[in-house]
Amino acid sequence: MARSPGRGLTNLAANVALSAAVIAVGVVGLEFASRWLLPVSPGTQMLDQNGDRIEIFVGNDLFRPGVRFRQVSTEFDAVTNISPLGYREPSAPTPPQVIVLGDSFAFGQGLADGDTFAAIFCAEAALACVNLGFPGTGTLRQLQLLRRAFDRHPAWRPAEVKLFVLAMSSSFMAGNDFLDVLAETGVAGAGAASAPAASDPLASRPDRPGPVAWAVERRQWLLAHSNLVRLAYAQYGSAIRSWFSPAIGAAQLADGIAAMSGAFEGLRALAAERGFALTVYVLHPVQDLLRGTWADTAAAVQAAAGDLPVVDTAAALRDDPAAYYFAYDGHLNPAGARRIAGFLLEEWRAQHPVTTP
Repeated sequence: MARSPGRGLTNLAANVALSAAVIAVGVVGLEFASRWLLPVSPGTQMLDQNGDRIEIFVGNDLFRPGVRFRQVSTEFDAVTNISPLGYREPSAPTPPQVIVLGDSFAFGQGLADGDTFAAIFCAEAALACVNLGFPGTGTLRQLQLLRRAFDRHPAWRPAEVKLFVLAMSSSFMAGNDFLDVLAETGVAGAGAASAPAASDPLASRPDRPGPVAWAVERRQWLLAHSNLVRLAYAQYGSAIRSWFSPAIGAAQLADGIAAMSGAFEGLRALAAERGFALTVYVLHPVQDLLRGTWADTAAAVQAAAGDLPVVDTAAALRDDPAAYYFAYDGHLNPAGARRIAGFLLEEWRAQHPVTTP
């Protein structure tokens, strides 16, 4: 006796539902097993020497003077010291010859004091330096930080300020200065609905699957709530960032360049007022190097900087980008910081050759 089509569809639906339930139970089981066997911290914690959480900031432009704490995550446990002036070491007790300015990459997230590129460079070059790197800042806030530092320390007359700009011209990503400076000028989101920049490899993939787009849009939520997702990032974070960072709109990039240009104009005026040389260094997130779009980013920063000297650091990390960044955290690891420090030292020595009698 022939089976009715309706009964066949019912059986198929039941099998699909059963399979989905088994998969869901399996995923939930894996999630709890991973939390027990291979837990991955959802972010960096600032802890004191007893392992208790500690507040490290005073307002929005200084660290607590003299505080000692640990930056702790699954990938690192870095002892960090803040000088009596409220800046990260190195923080010269005398007026500095060089000031390092930037965001968490310049600060050295995940790195012990002696492992930051600022510390390595200044020690090797025998320079009195101050590290004004401050996490979560874009170029406009960094200009404000520098102004306040000069107001607090009128005797400071550095020969040079080295500004480190973390940027990527083809994609959204945390810390991208093109987006940070938009937020700081109060126009975040301008041009957000525009078409992706032409240099973005993902822009040519109109068949990008819906689940991938869904996951990209909810990446931060997934990282906060799923250890399985965090575990994937801890193993393959560089590749994930390279493939799945959302594209930036062309109009938004243009807005970001214009906003960054305004911040650079303020820095240019401050340099003339205080008599220091200003050099802009482009730092790249790992995905910019893996995608091969670093030259576009450097060109965009140069467009914003105008006649200011812009130095692209991509050459220091391009041989094996994933080896120089924390996979989950995304910041430079000790090997990456040493590469950037070596790049700076090579440049410094070329500009200051040792002469023999």
